[in-house]
Order: sequence, then structure tokens, then C-alpha cells
Amino acid sequence: MEKGSELKDVNLDIIFHHISDLIFQIRVIDVHHYEIEAVNEAYLSNYETSKEAISGRRIEDFLGVDQGIQAIKRFQEAIIRKKTIQFEEGYSFPKQGYKLFDITLVPLVEGGSVERLIGIAKDITEKRMNEEHLVQSEKLSIVGQLAAGIAHELRNPLTSLKGFLKLIQFRNTDKDIDRYVQVMDSEFHRIEQIIDEFLILAKPTKTNFQNNRIDLILDEVIELLSGQANMKSIILQKEYASSLSPIYSESNQLKQVFINLLKNAMDAIGEEGEITIKAMERKEHIQIQVIDNGSGIADEELEKLGSPFFTTKKNGTGLGLTICKRIVKKHKGTFTIESNEGKGTIVTLNFPKIYRT
Repeated sequence: MEKGSELKDVNLDIIFHHISDLIFQIRVIDVHHYEIEAVNEAYLSNYETSKEAISGRRIEDFLGVDQGIQAIKRFQEAIIRKKTIQFEEGYSFPKQGYKLFDITLVPLVEGGSVERLIGIAKDITEKRMNEEHLVQSEKLSIVGQLAAGIAHELRNPLTSLKGFLKLIQFRNTDKDIDRYVQVMDSEFHRIEQIIDEFLILAKPTKTNFQNNRIDLILDEVIELLSGQANMKSIILQKEYASSLSPIYSESNQLKQVFINLLKNAMDAIGEEGEITIKAMERKEHIQIQVIDNGSGIADEELEKLGSPFFTTKKNGTGLGLTICKRIVKKHKGTFTIESNEGKGTIVTLNFPKIYRT
């Protein structure tokens, strides 16, 4: 029996130290103070520490004040309930940054009081990100279906209205009415742009992927928009070499992305400012940044950017960035936005170096 017991202990020790979830044992000193008694290898690896450095340390001393208080509140909850609790909570790590965990906390009751706590923390960061991506994909699918119907229903009556407006414009001699006609014509043009954006979301467009030099695409876009930038006294500053590796891409779609980003930057600046377009070669990808010194974006709005129909512009549709993100994803790239309100915005795109012959 003793040999069997030893074998079980050895097996438990192997499981404890080699399981990928973070496992920890906490000794309860009193309701406000807790000491780390034991942790597994996964815990040590994530915090980049050793058993000697962590054993016997107070939880608030090891995790820091803010995260220590966060953990202590959960310990207190388990002690008061005297039963297992499960919750999701995020913690920051030295090199890996913020991670979200599904945590199970088990109080060990001895003599009517909780003397120790056993915790198991399962990393669900990637799972939650995938779920969020799935939600966004479903939203885009619904938007696409709605867009196809709306675009079809609007296109025919709009064509008729534009025809009658041209007839009025041709026959009209009153300057006041002519001014109203111009306003109407401008608004009809805006409706057409919205319909075009709907159609891009509604159905896939024909693509022609090939190896393209990103610097040449950027040159074309900058030249195309330089006139608009000059009218607003905005400087378009280029910071990239002409020797960047080509990427396997659809040039027209990338142009659409860069045009949208530069126009957004110009709108954010308004009058007099600078937009820097950077492109640089990394180890496995090409990185492009569009940096402006415009009005910036508030934190609460930054989280919603790229969602269908959300916009910070007075006359925006909220579809421009949605389409951009869709194109970048199609190119197996990444799309991130950093912004400080009142200081400006940085949009960063990363495209993998994928070559096809």
C-alpha cells in the first residue's frame, strides 16, 4: 500500500508541475494577508521567477498593489462563501503583457476555517479574441446581406431623381434655385458613394493578386491626394525606401486602404498639419504607418472604430474602416490604431512577406 501511495504522489507531482494551466496554493494568514505557498512550472514561467524567489512572499508584494488587491478580493470572497468560486479576470505579465484567465479558486476548510486556497488559472485570451473576431465576422455578414438589398432598392429611384434634377438644372434660370440644385446634386453624389460602399461589403470583387512593390503603390496614392492636401495646407511626408521587398497583394485594394487612411487623417487635421507615411521592412513582414497630428480619438470611440456604421465624422458612413480591415485581413495582415485625443493618430498595418512565382 505504501508503494502505491508513493506512486500516486509521484503522479500528482508530475501533473502539478507539467500542466499548462497556472496552479497556485495560498496560505491564509488572516482575512487581509495571504502568502504564496506553492506554484507550478507554468506559473513560474509566466512570471519569469523561481521557487526560491516566490515561496513565502505576500501576494500583494509579489503581484504589486493594484493586482494584489484584485486577487485579495477574490480570496476573501472564497473564504466568506467557503465554497469553490469561478470567475474571469485579467493580469499583466513582465513580457507577455495582459492576459485573461478563467480562474477556479478552491478554499480548503480545516477545523471550520479556511486555512489555504488552491487556484487554477486557464489562459483564455486567445479564445476570447477568436470569439470577438467571430462576432465581427457575423456582423459583417449581416451588413453584407442588408447592403445588397438596400443598394438595389436605392439605385433605381436615385437614377430617376438625378435625371429629373439635371432636367431642372438645364431649364432653370433662377440663381437661387440653381444654388439649391447644386446642394441636391452634392447630396445625391454622397448617397451614391454610400451605395458603392454597401456594394463592396455586399459581394466579393474580382481580385488580381501578384507580387507588388508597396513603395510604388504608396507613391501613386500620395500623388493622387497631394492636390487635396495642398488645398488644406497639409504636408504629406514620405519616409520609406524604394528597395522594400514586394508582397503578394491586390494593388487596387491596397490603394483603396491607403486612400481611405490618408483621407481620414486629412479630415482629422482639418487645416494645416502633417501626415507622415512610413514603410519599413521587418524580419517577416512589411510595416506601413500613417501618422497624423490631428485631433486624435477618444478612448471610448477608439474601441468602436472599424465596427460597421460607427463613425466619428459628421458625414461619415462608418463603412470605410470596416472595408479597410476586411481588405487587410484578406491579405493576411494586421490593422491597429493608436490615438491620443488632441495629439494625433497612428494607424499601423503589417503585411507578411509572401512571395508567389
